[in-house]
Amino acid sequence: MTTAVLLSLIATVVGSGLVAARPAIAAPTTSDTTTTTTAGTDTGRLSGVGDLVVSRLALAEPVAESKWLSGKPIADPAREQAVVDAGVARARAEGVDPDLVTRVLRDQIAASKLVQRGLFTRWTHEPWSAPTTAPDLTAVRTQITQIDDDLVDRLAAVAPIAAAPRCAHAVDAERHRVESGLDSLQRKGLHVAWSSFCND
Repeated sequence: MTTAVLLSLIATVVGSGLVAARPAIAAPTTSDTTTTTTAGTDTGRLSGVGDLVVSRLALAEPVAESKWLSGKPIADPAREQAVVDAGVARARAEGVDPDLVTRVLRDQIAASKLVQRGLFTRWTHEPWSAPTTAPDLTAVRTQITQIDDDLVDRLAAVAPIAAAPRCAHAVDAERHRVESGLDSLQRKGLHVAWSSFCND
């Protein structure tokens, strides 16, 4: 998957305007309608969060490309904490559960690092596949910040699902909805990205 395709996907979801082309692999269309299973779990309400999770995960590759070429480490504890702190501050200002926001944002960061490490390993063993150019990391991080803000906003509506007895079922359904458009490494990241959403 090329960086241009990845950035195109994200531009479509967050409306950043950096690229206008239609993505080759698009996240499923988000619906604001709620689909209730026979067990009473509102699985459809997770689609808005799910689309943002996939969009953020797709940005792991351009981030990895930039770090690979610049020699920067994958882990950046100070920035990671700043991302979580900003999300929690937004959550408190909007009345969103800060514990849920903390869990979800930490999972997104962990998922991104998993994909980045996988790409670094691939490029190390297959140097011919390693990137020779990379997008501006600042621009990519701007997109990530917008996604994180949108995630906090979306979490306000789905917080009750995180506390529901069949939360895990709803998460499984949402992962299944989007994973067909992902490669094997991104699918692993997808599982990490949802790993702490449910309260228990």
